[in-house]
Amino acid sequence: MPLSSVISLLIIVVGLPSFCRIFRRSRQAIRGTTLVSAWWWSWWAFLMWTLSYMGDHVFNSLSKPVADHLWYGAAVLGLCPLIAVLGSRRPGSRVWTWFIQIPLLLVLEWPVFSLWLQGTEIRGLELESPHLVGYIMVLIMGVGNYFGTRFTFSGITYGSACSLLVISTSASCPWWLADRWSVRLWATCLMMLALMLIDRGNLKQPMKVDRFDRLWLDFFDTFGVVWGRRIQDRINIIAEKEDWPVRLALNGFTWSTSRSSESVRVATELRMEHAFRWLFRRFVDRSWVDERLGSVAGESVDRVLPLDS
Repeated sequence: MPLSSVISLLIIVVGLPSFCRIFRRSRQAIRGTTLVSAWWWSWWAFLMWTLSYMGDHVFNSLSKPVADHLWYGAAVLGLCPLIAVLGSRRPGSRVWTWFIQIPLLLVLEWPVFSLWLQGTEIRGLELESPHLVGYIMVLIMGVGNYFGTRFTFSGITYGSACSLLVISTSASCPWWLADRWSVRLWATCLMMLALMLIDRGNLKQPMKVDRFDRLWLDFFDTFGVVWGRRIQDRINIIAEKEDWPVRLALNGFTWSTSRSSESVRVATELRMEHAFRWLFRRFVDRSWVDERLGSVAGESVDRVLPLDS
């Protein structure tokens, strides 16, 4: 049996049922956050990818032009979960889909729309360089948001799978990616690996046991560098203004040993908790913070720490 047939069989028998469970677990991982929209986009991308794979590699029922269009659609939808994370701050997250995601889809899908408008005959897709560069730039922006988090390698793998699909349909495709059928098979394998790595990252707990380190690292790994750096800057500004004996780095908190007596640390942690609850309210529910801190702050957080976030 050819290697490609063995891989296809493994994807069907092992991969699809496993990934349904992975998506169900990932829904639990983002419970209490504003990433529900990103999860739904990932589900639609997974569904589109599955339909394209089944039609092109399992049933062999797609013509080459139709396969080009479907696979490119799967690659474009693959961008949407990454971009949805960048718009996950309340209250803007409610309109991000309509003002950013949908226009992005329309722009990137324009090469396919233009082919449909040119006549009744469906033609194969040959992306021009500007469209290819535009897609890759958006992909780098989305994947780069997770560089430095525990999803770094899974993000690179995810981005590689999507980029293979798009580069293979471009007019400037290198000769070694000219066999689109094989490229799409290997891209599917990379996507399977990426999803397994993402699932492993969701199950992995930060090594640091301090509750504030866990809170911070869970947020940073889940929402990425863009929002993580903004929260980090706000926390350090508050720390400097209120003269806390602690500063926040990307890998957790660093306390000043000369100033962090027990009483000072307790008082500082109380202020830290109020600060995090205030800043995180745009991204997560109160229960999400409670689960990681193991405590419940006073009800009047807004009055205790009236900060402009």
